[in-house]
Amino acid sequence: MKKEQLIFLLCAIFTTIAIVGIGISISLGSTLVFSLSIFIATICCGVGFSLRKKLTQESSN
Repeated sequence: MKKEQLIFLLCAIFTTIAIVGIGISISLGSTLVFSLSIFIATICCGVGFSLRKKLTQESSN
């Protein structure tokens, strides 16, 4: 497995855990966990998308 694929896998796992955390926080009524889960999911998705854009630009050059 390439290093880039491992990073994509970790981003996907953390994003999935954060989305599950959103569901759990809604069921528990916890605003703090909900906010943290949204923040973590946004950061992980942003990292994944920016890495994919960077790799696409490098491969086209």
